[in-house]
This record gives sequence, C-alpha cells and structure tokens, in this order.
Amino acid sequence: MTKLRHLLLAAITLIGLASAAMAQPTLESLGKRGSYQVAYYSQFPPRDEYAAATLYFPANRGTDFGGVVISPGYTEVQENIAWWGQHLASWGYAVLILDTNTPQDNPQLRADALMAGIETIRGEGVRGGSPIRGKILDDNMAVMGHSMGGGGALLAANAHSEQIKAVIPFTPWLPDGDFSAITVPTLVLAGETDQIASVAEHAWPHYQSLSEDLPRMYAEIAGGNHFIANSVTENEGFRPNIDVQDLVGALAVAWLKLYVDGDEDYRSVLYGEWPAEQSEKLSRQERVE
Repeated sequence: MTKLRHLLLAAITLIGLASAAMAQPTLESLGKRGSYQVAYYSQFPPRDEYAAATLYFPANRGTDFGGVVISPGYTEVQENIAWWGQHLASWGYAVLILDTNTPQDNPQLRADALMAGIETIRGEGVRGGSPIRGKILDDNMAVMGHSMGGGGALLAANAHSEQIKAVIPFTPWLPDGDFSAITVPTLVLAGETDQIASVAEHAWPHYQSLSEDLPRMYAEIAGGNHFIANSVTENEGFRPNIDVQDLVGALAVAWLKLYVDGDEDYRSVLYGEWPAEQSEKLSRQERVE
C-alpha cells in the first residue's frame, strides 16, 4: 500500500511538472521575476570605453545563454537601471549594466561602450575564473539603454547589427536620429508625457525611421514620464511617475526570448491579443512582425 501511494505521488508530481513545462508564457507571468536565482559580480578586465560595470547572471542555469548590455542615461549611473539586471537575469540572461566614463558621455560614446560590453560578456564566457565561463552563447547578444543610452543602443544597432540580435531603447534621446540601417528586431519603449525626450521629437521618429521590413514594436506608456522603465531610487528627479515595470519588463523578456533565443512560444505574447489591463496602459502602440 505504501509503495502504491509513493507511485501515485510520483505520478502526480510528474503530471504537475509536465503541466508547468507546457504552460504558455503571458505578459502577466513575464512581468514577474523569472525562475532563475540571480548572482552578480563586477571584477573582470576593464575596458577603456566605460568606467565600470556589474554583470548579473542566472546562477542556477547551466549553460547556453545569451547576453544583454544596458547603458544608463545622461548623468545617470548603474543604480538608475539596476532592476533590469535582476529581472532579465532571472529569466536566463547575462546582463551587463555599465557606468559611462563620464555622466555626460554623448550617445555615440554610449554606443561604443555598449559594444565593448558585448565583448566583455563574450570574454567572461572564456576567462579562467569567470562565474559564467563556458556558459555564454557568443552570437546571442542584445543592447538596451535609457535616454542617451537608448540613443546609444540605436546607434550601436545601426552600425553593428551583425553583432547583435535585438535592440531595446527605452525613452531614447537622440535628435534627428535615422536608424534605417538597423537590421535586427527593435522594441522602442516610450513615455507619453516625457518632457526630456519628447516622443514627438525622439522615440516616435526613431521608430518611424526603421526599415519597413524590420520586425519592430513601439509601446508608449499612457501618462508615462522619461523614467518609466527605470529603477526607483532616492533621487526624486530620476523616478518613474507610474509603476509599469511589469509591462515593460514583460515586453523586454518576450522580445529577447523570441528574437535572441529564437523561442517561438513568445511570439503570441508579443503579437497576440493583450489583456485589457495591459493594453490600457498604452497611449500608442504599433506591432510589426
């Protein structure tokens, strides 16, 4: 009887695990912390292109994961976007968040820093003593950035699309940017009431300059300011005015899963019907597969 009970319990457990594995991702689930434990470190060979960086990674993921490099905006530091490191690493990515050489570095310098950050992640994949040695997929890379860092991410993709698989600028700043040379899927996150990089002069024309043949998405947060995709810090001047980390975090994870990892399970999350509670957070959106 005891043996039978154990067998039944084992069968129920296997069924439960199988059901969990088969569960389709949703915006709601991707907006929450992922299943991986997150660790981080900052001791690795320096680069001239940026001052310092922290590398977040999924500590309990064995091998074969990609990397994301993220730049802060004008006068910002890592702290202002650190939540992205925790969130994306929990979904299985190595995430390098950098400090620029000076807080005033222009977008092109930030683009250079982002590309150097990709080389850092790749280097950590082979460096003796690195916590992620032997685990990195060199070809599975993406760049992100806030404000001038978002402009830098777009510039990096414009010049180096062959080295990355996706780009995600959030509330990007770069006057008169033309990004028609980008050949990788691009997700632009914007804030409707952004008074620093107004959508009329930055995010929306950035998006419109992309090639018509490119998979792309524009998601503009209703009532959102310049910092809607940033961390909450003690500096009130850099704070999001509304909390939409669940939505922007979910969109970014789905974008990386589909276009960096090539996982088709996430296509319906991005291009299917969105729950009203999420779509109502947007003042404008466009999705092109």
